[in-house]
Amino acid sequence: MGSGVLLLAALALLLALTVGYLLASARARRLSDQRASLLEEVGLLQRALLPPVPEQLGAVRTSVAYRPSEGMGAGGDFYDALTLPGNRAAFILGDVSGHGREAVAQTAFMRFTLRAYLEAGMAPREALQVAGPVISHHLDGGVFATAVIAVHDPATSSLVYACAGHPPPLVVGPERPEAVLAASSPPIGLDLKTGLRQTTLPLRPGAVICLYTDGLAEARKATRILGRPRIGDFVEQLSATAPASALLERVAAEARVVTDDMAAVLIRPTGATGEPGARHEQLEVDLEDAAGGIAEQFLAACEIGQEERAWTVGEAGRLARDHGTAVLDVAFAGAGPAVAVLPGNVVSIGTAGRAPAVGHWPPPSLRRAGESP
Repeated sequence: MGSGVLLLAALALLLALTVGYLLASARARRLSDQRASLLEEVGLLQRALLPPVPEQLGAVRTSVAYRPSEGMGAGGDFYDALTLPGNRAAFILGDVSGHGREAVAQTAFMRFTLRAYLEAGMAPREALQVAGPVISHHLDGGVFATAVIAVHDPATSSLVYACAGHPPPLVVGPERPEAVLAASSPPIGLDLKTGLRQTTLPLRPGAVICLYTDGLAEARKATRILGRPRIGDFVEQLSATAPASALLERVAAEARVVTDDMAAVLIRPTGATGEPGARHEQLEVDLEDAAGGIAEQFLAACEIGQEERAWTVGEAGRLARDHGTAVLDVAFAGAGPAVAVLPGNVVSIGTAGRAPAVGHWPPPSLRRAGESP
């Protein structure tokens, strides 16, 4: 009887060990499969969304960095860079809501679509306006995307950029211009018109440009987010050769909580062949926009006087009625901002800063003898 009990106990122990071994083996296989899937996902992310970017592009030195919020999961942040005719350098940075394989596929489509329109010769605002409906059609329900496109032109020592629901570039150095956020274009995928705004910034020697996703500014320190001004401080404090990864490390070290992926592009001009011109803020409006107050808000944010605003909005409405849209172009130079109104459409915005203005303040009826526009 005693030996039978011992035998049964030994068999039970052997069975338990066998079951434990089988469970451990199955768990090991699952972990191995998950690791292989994760590595495949990360590789897909890196190839599709985070391509290698040369350290020298056009007339700028560049550095890019990406940091996921948790582990190595694929997120919706992406960047791209390319050269354009005239030794110009173009940069795309964006963020598609969501994570995982589905976000990767949609984000890759967005990156290549924006790149294609830039290569076709469109200005940043044009590319966002034309690509917006195309990208929206490929986004799943409830998914939206933000993006910023920036082009550095050494011939004019300028940065031309446009945003769709995305933080505008930070520029630090001899000057630290504040972005005009009024009438900002909405994200892609919300069934709203986007690609309405474009900014041209003159760059002084020593300027550093930073494109970033909102994961940086929204990283939390205690009870508040870091915010755009603090990110600007970090960029300003970087050494002349510090990579973009150093910026992300600084944000992660300062913040207690990082709840979103972070991506950044640092752009350091290495030289210029032209003198910096005036800063330009542009807004394209249709007749509904002009009548609905968007033009008025934009002009007020650009510190255009009340009488001039009223005339400009009326002129914009007239041109929009005749041509479909009108472009308000505010130049910051000399004694103060000056606004011009031009007929606009998706193919004319690229030359809006150079085209002769159809409407220009003050109108001929209000000019003194011999006074030019």
